Amino acid sequence: MKELLPGILATTPKQLKEQLDRVKWAPKIHIDIMDGKFVKTKTIQALTLKKYLPKAQLQIHLMANKPHKYIKTYSRLGAAEFIIHSEATEHSCETLEEIRLAGMKSGLAFNPETKVGYHSHSLVHADLALVMTVHPGLFGQTFLKTPLHKIEEIRKINPLINIGLDGGVNLANARLASAADFCIATNAVTLTPNPKEAYQELLDRMCHQAYKSRNAR
Repeated sequence: MKELLPGILATTPKQLKEQLDRVKWAPKIHIDIMDGKFVKTKTIQALTLKKYLPKAQLQIHLMANKPHKYIKTYSRLGAAEFIIHSEATEHSCETLEEIRLAGMKSGLAFNPETKVGYHSHSLVHADLALVMTVHPGLFGQTFLKTPLHKIEEIRKINPLINIGLDGGVNLANARLASAADFCIATNAVTLTPNPKEAYQELLDRMCHQAYKSRNAR
């Protein structure tokens, strides 16, 4: 079964509240946390998120240097999943294990240019892998097809891992996106006039494409 997570990218408390209100019905929500150093954009941080915590499960996507410093904070907020960037630390194995010990599923994200093979040892310690199909930290980018080959590479390294795509996923590329286990959609869901309808339409399209692909083998 495919999973679709509405994405939250908020730089102010007002944006955070508005976006969370729009997708409060979702079973799981993906929240971007950026430090303004690993990427140029700086989003809201844990203290602000704590004020508006939704009932949904939270998947935290941390785009920040020294990710180990954030683990306890987001574990205490009740996050279910915590994804760090492979490019943000030289100690990803230890950090992923620390995330698990804090009671969260651990995830490793890859920028479009990052080679998966350099991080094969870390993927063994991860529950999730997130393939970036845009460059992190920038708004409204076009979906990149070139990183999609990483899905197969990651599965060969860790057949049990859940693989997601983040960046520019929409109805037009749902066929390609259906190769992943889960996808993040901000512009295509959270920021649309009718997020719930957009969510269901995109999820249905992904599931349908995955079904067609299985039967075509």
